[in-house]
Amino acid sequence: MKQLNRMSWKQLTSKEVYKNKWIRVTEDEVMTDDGRQLQFGVVHKQPFALIIPWDGEKLTLVGQYRYMVGGYSWEFPQGHFEHENILATAKEELREETGLIAKNMCEAGSFWIGPGGIDQECNMFIATELTQSERRLETSEEGMECKAVTLNEFWSMVENGEIKDGPSLAAMSLATNVLKFF
Repeated sequence: MKQLNRMSWKQLTSKEVYKNKWIRVTEDEVMTDDGRQLQFGVVHKQPFALIIPWDGEKLTLVGQYRYMVGGYSWEFPQGHFEHENILATAKEELREETGLIAKNMCEAGSFWIGPGGIDQECNMFIATELTQSERRLETSEEGMECKAVTLNEFWSMVENGEIKDGPSLAAMSLATNVLKFF
């Protein structure tokens, strides 16, 4: 079997063109292994945690209006890395958005959101042994709904276009076989 040539391009310059609390955009000049010079616009975002709350029968989804796509989105609880570590972020986001506290929080993998233009990584967790407490919604999350669905209901929502959130779809695709063991 032929081994793939693994490229490692060299960054020549990087110029910040936009920045706010959540995002940084740079314009980067790079040189490829074969000497070509290319330019890329790169979106830099902190890693985030996505949590699949699973009680053995149902998953918990959150629904909210997403300004960027101009529509309502059903998805798994998720949030930017803003605590001491990604596990603490996952626990806090689960509590904030759903009011659920997980006795067991298992890291189940990670993936890049869109490596062609953004460097953000999603860290996926499966939360089990859940107890209900109060939600702690942030101002931007006011009006967020929670909904418990079976696996079949989840996939029906995907089929009829109710779930379009890429990270939720990718996480569920990775977790489908794993959930059988919880």
